[in-house]
Parts: sequence; C-alpha cells; structure tokens
Amino acid sequence: MPATSLETFVLVAPEIALVGAALVAYLGGAFLGLRHGWLVALAGIAAAAMLGGCQAVDGAVTASGGVVVDAFSTFVRQVVLALGALVALVQAGDVFQAAATRGPGVHRGGTCEEAGTFVLLLAGLSLVACAGDLVLLFAGLELVSIPTYVLLGLKRIDGRGQEAALKYFFLSLVASALFLYAVVCLYGIGGSTNLQHIATRLRASDGSTGMALALVPAALGLAAVGAAFRLAAVPMHFYAPDVYEGTGPGNAALLSTLPKVAGLVVLARLVALGIAPAVGPDAGSVGPAAAAHLDLAWQLIAILAAVTMTVGNVMALWQRNLRRLLACSSIAHSGYLLVGVAVAAAAAATRAAPAPPQAAGGDLATLWTGALGGMSAALYYLATYAPATIGVFGAVAYLGHRWPQWASGDGPRPPREEISTVDDLDGLAGTNPVAAFAIAVFLLSLAGIPPLPGFWGKLSLAASALEVDWTVPLAAGGRRTWFVGLAIVLAVNAAIAAAYYLRIIAAMYFKSSRRGVQSDGGLAAGIAMLACLVIVAAVTVRPSSLFAWATLAGDAVSGAMPAATTSVPPSSTLDVTAVTH
Repeated sequence: MPATSLETFVLVAPEIALVGAALVAYLGGAFLGLRHGWLVALAGIAAAAMLGGCQAVDGAVTASGGVVVDAFSTFVRQVVLALGALVALVQAGDVFQAAATRGPGVHRGGTCEEAGTFVLLLAGLSLVACAGDLVLLFAGLELVSIPTYVLLGLKRIDGRGQEAALKYFFLSLVASALFLYAVVCLYGIGGSTNLQHIATRLRASDGSTGMALALVPAALGLAAVGAAFRLAAVPMHFYAPDVYEGTGPGNAALLSTLPKVAGLVVLARLVALGIAPAVGPDAGSVGPAAAAHLDLAWQLIAILAAVTMTVGNVMALWQRNLRRLLACSSIAHSGYLLVGVAVAAAAAATRAAPAPPQAAGGDLATLWTGALGGMSAALYYLATYAPATIGVFGAVAYLGHRWPQWASGDGPRPPREEISTVDDLDGLAGTNPVAAFAIAVFLLSLAGIPPLPGFWGKLSLAASALEVDWTVPLAAGGRRTWFVGLAIVLAVNAAIAAAYYLRIIAAMYFKSSRRGVQSDGGLAAGIAMLACLVIVAAVTVRPSSLFAWATLAGDAVSGAMPAATTSVPPSSTLDVTAVTH
C-alpha cells in the first residue's frame, strides 16, 4: 500500500469528520449524559458533506496513499452522505416495542450508541467510494458490515430482532471471506494491492498473461458473490425477507439502500480494471487477459441481473407482510442496477464507438437519456431509487402502530401492534392523507411510472442496453442479442412490479379502514418522509441535472481510469479527460 502523507489525510477529511462525530456520540452518551446522538450524527454528516464538497473535481484524479478522489468517488460520497442523513432521520423516528429488560414502555429516538455506530458505517461506505487499494477497499467494506449487524442487534432486542441480526452476521462473514479470496486472486494477477497497478498488469500482453487468464475467473466470480450479498442479489438474496421482517423500519431503510452502494462500487471498480485508459501511453491498449475479464464480466453480471430482478419481483407478488414485500422489491431493484454494470462491461469489451441509429426526432446520441452509458445509468438509478425507498420506510416508521382493539371498557390496555401487513394500510388516505400521498408517489416512482424519477432511471438502463452493438443484426447473435433480451426482461419485470406496488396504493385509497393507524412515530421519521418527497419532486421537475452529474461520475470509472505502472506515489494529481458517449 502506498505511503501516506499529509495530503492523504486531507483527502479523507470527510471520513475523519464522520469518525469524530461517532466519538462525540459515544463519549458524550457514556460520560456526559448526551441524549441526542442522532443530532450529533446529522452534524457530522453535514460537516463531512462540506469537506467533501471542497474536494469536488470535474476531470481530475487526485491520488495519495491508496485514496483516489475523482468524479466517481465524489458522486458516491455525496450520495452516501445525503442518504445517510435521510436514514438517520428515519432511525431517530423509529418507535418500537422495548425488550423485557427495558420494561413495558416504548423506546424512542434511539441511543448515542446507535447513532455513533451508524456514523461509522457511513465513514466505511465513504472510504469504499474513494479506495484505490485492495487493503483500503476491504477495510472499508468491513467498516460497513460490522456496524450494520451491530445496529441490527441494538435496534431490536426481541427474539425476531436477534434472529435477524444473527442471520445477517453469519452471511456477512461468508461474503467477506469470499471477497477476501478474490482479493488474493487480484493480488496474484497484479503483484500489488494497488488497483491501478493491477489494471496495468491485467491489460498487459507480456509473459504474465497466462497467470492472469487463470486467475481472472476465480477473482471475478468470488468478488461478484461478495458484492451480491451487499446488493441482496442472487445467489445471496435469501436473507433479505427474513431480516427485513425481523428488524424495524429504520434498519430496513438502511439495508435496502446503503449496502447496495458498496456492492455497486465494488463491481464498478472490478469492471474498470479491464478498461484501457482514454489518455496516456497505454490508451486503448487491452491485452488478452483484460479482454477475457470484460467478456466474462458482462456475461456473468447480465445473467445475475436477469435472474435477480425476476426472482425479486415474483417473490414480491406473494407477500402480504409489508417489510417482506419491500425486501423482495429491493432484490428486484438490485437486478436493475446490475443491468447498468453489465452494459458498461460489454461496451468496454467492444472498445468501439459506432454512430447511433437515426430515431424520430433526432439521433439517439442527442437524447439525454440515450447519451448515458451503462455505469452512468446505474448511478442515476441508484440516486433515484434510494430516496423513494427511504421515504416508504420513513412513512411506515412515522405511522407507527395500529389503533388498539379493546376487549372491554374496563380491561387492560391491549398490546401495541406495529404496522406489518399491507392490510394495515387500508383506508390510510382517509385517516392520514399526507402520508398516503407520499407513499403513493414513492411507490409509483419505484414502479417506473412517468414522469417520476424511477421512469427515467429504467428508461436510461433500457436505452443503454439497447445501444450495445446496435449495428450488429439480431440474427447474428452475440452481445446485441443478449442485451436486447435483457432490456425486454427489464420491461417485463417493471410491469410485474407495478402489480404489487399498485396493490398497496389500492389498499390506501380504495379500501375502508377497519382499525386505522395512530401516527405515533417520531417526528424525525415524518421529516424524512417529507424530505424524500421533496427530493423526488425536484428530480421529477429537473432530471437532467442529476443525469449530467451521474454521466460525469460514470465516465470517470468506466472510461477514464488512468494507467499506472507503479504504485501511486504519496502525492500525485493526474489530469484526465472524461470520456463522452
């Protein structure tokens, strides 16, 4: 790993701010009687966002001590911090039944331990985004996984909550072990832990090609499985429904969004290893090992995408429990994200840039949806999917519990029942029209109904898939046939998903309320719900701004990765030009 310097600490200033906020929450809660840990968490997130904004780059790559700050890492960092703030609000407003050790009351607002652990998770995720070294990447992933199952154990300490924590814990160990084996294989290919050095050796055409060809399938397969766990994608998807059901809305919002960012970053960096830089002495140079890496990557990821979105949507059709249904929906959305990664790998494998076909109204390249590459489309979809999902869980946390059913006027107060099934939302539009409207908007966006952001996300993924080898006739087979089929599978799955999303909306608007809800969740969860609604509305009105940002970030990782023949020096700034589609 390259030596660190003062510049390295400057580059990781956002992560340092997050760790500092976590320490304040831990020590303040333990020694100063601090009871507002989530406010400390939000302050730390705001400080990290400001520090990260000062490092914003356009076409420059700054690397030092294994840390790489480019347009891709900047995009991911800012998205992580924005989503972290929203999830922190949901966590602070999550009201749940206390364990026997805490008496029969209700625990509100979380604890400083929960807030500090959550901020450490964000620090690890931000570190994953800017990791240019395998050691730093693995450390960041573990800093995401460990706080996650600690939060699962802290937030729900009843039987089902502990079961959820244990399931996630053991599967996380398996995923980490598999990814560590992938790290070993990548080290064998490059003889270094630096990602740029590994990329250079992978693209070489010298005597090391044989070793690289032998290790590429193992490295790619093991890393893909490790990333699939964090994405909740097939074949590591089966834990999601049980864990979501056993935990609360706050942790479900966390699991459905933040780990997916880590999985997407891992796959993006993995695919980028085989992509030749756009500038420099090695521009366009791709050896046989890199070509095999890209061919295997797009085939494997395309298959995983089709299977994952289909399995997730079909499973969701049979669910009545609300959190299990949203867990299956989360699996399906992981499949959509994988479509963009597969397109990026396939486009890099061709290394060709044919003119797009003529379309009514102009060239496809001039349309702002068609101009996106696969990785850019995946990043855009992630940025639109996550606020809608967090908003749904924020609304569920805000609604809290159902109205109790009294056995008799003189009997004891019946136990509080959380909203758990789709039927619990019956008639919500009549009792809480604001929450019903917000949930409906979020679900319609997730279903891909125009003009909401989810529609543009799915359209960009399908358009990028149809652009792969568009000049090759379908009868000739090859990549174009694969990706036309993948676009069709995506469209069919979007139609399937609309069925169970509309079922929830129908329950809120077209069924009568039998018991209603108390809307006794924390105020913070309600604020998170409204904030997500504002974000969805803003992107609906002006989606092109987010498209432009996602395009710059996608180009940085899928076409403008600078080459390096040695490990990155302690302080280096490399100017690169963003690749345009």
